[in-house]
This record gives sequence, structure tokens and C-alpha cells, in this order.
Amino acid sequence: MTAASFEGFPLEEAIAARAASAGITLPPAQAASVAAHARAVLRGAEKLHLTTVVEPAEFVERHIGESLEGAALIEPGTAGVLLDVGSGNGYPGLVLSAARPGLSAVLAEASARKAEFLRQAIREAGFETARVMERQVQRATDLTDLAGGIRLIVTRAAGGWERVVPRLLPSLAPSGEILVWAGEDLETVRVRVVWRRLELIERRPLPGRERSWVWRFRAAAREPCLAATSRTNLKRK
Repeated sequence: MTAASFEGFPLEEAIAARAASAGITLPPAQAASVAAHARAVLRGAEKLHLTTVVEPAEFVERHIGESLEGAALIEPGTAGVLLDVGSGNGYPGLVLSAARPGLSAVLAEASARKAEFLRQAIREAGFETARVMERQVQRATDLTDLAGGIRLIVTRAAGGWERVVPRLLPSLAPSGEILVWAGEDLETVRVRVVWRRLELIERRPLPGRERSWVWRFRAAAREPCLAATSRTNLKRK
């Protein structure tokens, strides 16, 4: 599949309109960057298995539109590091950084071929503050160079997210948040003990998708009674 799939399709205009429907004003320069990245994804789609969605309008909705729905959960002016875990084709991280330019995207991707694709796409699309982290991220110790400084962690269709996400909490900044693109199976996952470290703030439905949402989390506050019990036990010892 080649970039010719977008020939005759008003890509930049469609991106700006989709952003507006999510409540986001996307300036022309940002829309152009998102469009350039989309064209790069289609060029590499077949060779690198980046996506099976190649019809222009569906591509805009599934990849760019669903990323923008996540951006709508983040306050304008939010700044800091955005970590996209298992980035693959660059969604949702690059779209989020275009919609919220105070966020500097770090795209974590273990595949060397996909990581190289992302580096080239970033250069071509003009995402000046974005960079690629070519490694597998499984736990906070994989992020020692970012520890405690991540404002936003996002993951969409990354394998093993249900195990990985709670392990990354120590790398979040005090005001940090996590966005997960997932279906209703997350309701089952988040009753696990490790997921009790996260507090669900809200979830936003994905238009046209049955039982699919962007889930927004932050670190759960420690229960005062547990903290007090811990201090008492330490004194007794």
C-alpha cells in the first residue's frame, strides 16, 4: 500500500475537522505534521505491518480520530514528557503531542525496524520534540532515564498492557496520568490487586466503536488508615 491511497482525499482538512469534533483546535502546522505522518504510515504499512486500515476516511477515524479522543481528556497547556508504550506506528503518541504541543513524545518501540520507521517519520513530519526509545518497556526500571518525570503514559493495542501499566507508576510525575485505549475487558482487569494502585478518573467512548473507550487513570492515593497502621507497626519493631 502506498501514499497514493490518500490521493484526491483532503487529508489535512479531514484531520482538522475531526479534531474540531473532539473539541480540539488543531492549527494548520500541526494538522500538516499529523498528515505527513499518516502518509508515512501508509507507505510502510504492508512491509512493516503497521496497519490494515487503508481506506482514507476509516484511517482518519480509527487512528487519528481515536487518538484525538484521548487528547480531549488532557487539559490544554499540559506540559512534560509523554511516553507512548509499544508505539508501533506512532499512534496515539504523535497525534497527542500535536494536539497538546506542551507534551514531548517519547515513542517506546522494541522492534528495530519499526523504531527506524518512527525516527524517519518524525523527521519527515516535523515533530521536533519527539524521539524514539528503542527498547521493550515492561517495568519502571526500564525507564530510569525518565523516572519520576513522565507527565503522561499512553498505550493503545500494545501487547501485555494489563501487566505493564501498573508497573510503570513509579515513573510518573506527581501529577502524572495514564491513558489506556481498551474495551470493557479493562473492567475485569482493574479489579486485580496491582490495578488498585490506579484510580479511574473517567473514560471517554470512542465514536462508532461498541464498548471501546479511552480510560484515564492517575495514581491512587494511599489510604490514611493503612499508612497509619504501617507507621505504628514500624514503631513497634
